[in-house]
Amino acid sequence: MHQPHPAPVRRVVVAGANSPTGRLLLLLLRDSGIHATALVRRPEQLVADEVIANWTGNPQSADAIAAADAVVLLTGVIGADHWSAYEQGMVGTARRVAQAVGARGTRVVYFSSLLADAGSDNWYLRAKGMAEQVLRQLPGSVIFRLGPVVRGSPQPLPFEQALLQQSPDAPVVLYGDRAETRTSRPINLGDVATIAESAALGMGTAGIHELGGPEEHSLAQLVKLANGGEVTVRTAPLQTLACPTLQRSVRDLLARIAAPRDAAAAAATAAEFGLRLTPLSLAWPLDAMET
Repeated sequence: MHQPHPAPVRRVVVAGANSPTGRLLLLLLRDSGIHATALVRRPEQLVADEVIANWTGNPQSADAIAAADAVVLLTGVIGADHWSAYEQGMVGTARRVAQAVGARGTRVVYFSSLLADAGSDNWYLRAKGMAEQVLRQLPGSVIFRLGPVVRGSPQPLPFEQALLQQSPDAPVVLYGDRAETRTSRPINLGDVATIAESAALGMGTAGIHELGGPEEHSLAQLVKLANGGEVTVRTAPLQTLACPTLQRSVRDLLARIAAPRDAAAAAATAAEFGLRLTPLSLAWPLDAMET
């Protein structure tokens, strides 16, 4: 009796696998029976079939990418005090992936910013825009442009920490023009990992997709939701920050936050990739920070 050949195990490479999104994604890939290779800078104990450390200088990483059915690129830099860190950590890693993929039709999944712009004066947004330029040359690339990502307690992400009171009765300071009324659609970290897996396994179409959470709120409203009640909000210009480098990176990002240009298109993106968006109420309010 003829025995059919078993279907080959699909292989997914996750670069930046020790990031919060990467760790969740590795769990999803394991549960789906996918062979996962984790690319990291320093040795890590991760839920992966293979872990390749020092991946940007290790030829094994290029071999793993070349043999993969999909690559999810999660590398990123924020808060660095010089441009070269962004260029190496974000643009350089995109170039390495593109070079290893070559002319193959490998699906490459990348998470960018709604405000990505290769000409931006903000280093993070500039690096995101330049990485997009590199990856858009690959016919199989799927680029998701996101706003802020949230996780909830007990390990809130940087965006959430910026909305949280630092001590009882302390005001929350929002920087930049129209700080209180600027709107955003934060997306849950679990949703980011889920759509990464869906895209890596072939769902949806290649190209650039805007994505956001299911609810749009002003930053002032998000402060209230994150803290679980009324909180005093103050606004201040970016120039009041002591460190001009941070002014051009972390806090400057908060001052530029925006919602997806087309909320209906963002919802359609979620549906196309089989994602059911998680409401903010499942992550917020956040626990009060320890003083």
